[in-house]
Amino acid sequence: MRVSDKVMYNTTTQNMQMSLEKILKLQENISSGKRINHPSDDPIGAMKIIDYNTSISKVEQYQRNIGNATAFLGVTESAISSTQDVLLRAKELSLSALNETNSAADRAIIAEEVSELYQQVLQTANTKFNGRYIFGGYNTGTPPYDSVGLYEGTASPDGYIEIEVDSGSRVAINIPGYRVFGSPTDGVDILAALSSLETALNNDDSTGINTAMINIDSAMDQLNNELAEVGAKMNRLETSDSNLSKLTLDLITYKSKIEDVDITEVITDLAIQENALEASRATLSRILQQSILDFLR
Repeated sequence: MRVSDKVMYNTTTQNMQMSLEKILKLQENISSGKRINHPSDDPIGAMKIIDYNTSISKVEQYQRNIGNATAFLGVTESAISSTQDVLLRAKELSLSALNETNSAADRAIIAEEVSELYQQVLQTANTKFNGRYIFGGYNTGTPPYDSVGLYEGTASPDGYIEIEVDSGSRVAINIPGYRVFGSPTDGVDILAALSSLETALNNDDSTGINTAMINIDSAMDQLNNELAEVGAKMNRLETSDSNLSKLTLDLITYKSKIEDVDITEVITDLAIQENALEASRATLSRILQQSILDFLR
């Protein structure tokens, strides 16, 4: 083989090897849909992808937190609304009991229904969600109100369970029972008000019935305030979730621009490399044929 043929042979085989490597790489890109399949493909781009994946994971965790918080607050909202309905019924019964046509026996019958209302509120005050008492403050493992209606959860002003919904942004997902149902030292003690109403009815005590009804009215205001706070928290969480969804979409878009391939461009490049490979093979074939002829001469 002449020196010139040998040089051409080496050059052609090198070109074939490079074309094969590029073809394999392009086929991998098409198969995965990714431009960067290994850190060595683009070290800087690979680092950026890691950063984007980390950011996306954080956002997804924030959204999971928001989902849990929204569910927790939703149960809280239902419990407060249920208690409002009970207090409305208690007020109706109070007004009915104050009617002068009612006898002591009639009021005693009304007292029995008030006793049932008391039990309903006590059960609501001890509502559980996912195995946790929602009105116990930090003490989510034990009922916040005992059998006689005394509050045993985290004392005022503590008991707020916070979660992170964005970098540096936290939201309390609960409202301690002392703020909703009250206690002997906090707000209107709703259970005590109902108990007082029952006692006044059984004692045929009109003054006591009036006093209990006033407390029930104050308790309704207390519940309205807490319900408004729950609504405000849920609105904030909804807004945060919407913003995070947009951020996730942006991060995925930025990541895609670095990581994903342009299929049309890759297919075009693949065709070019396949043509180059065929050209190199044809060239190599001619070199070998010429070398054999030269040898036979």
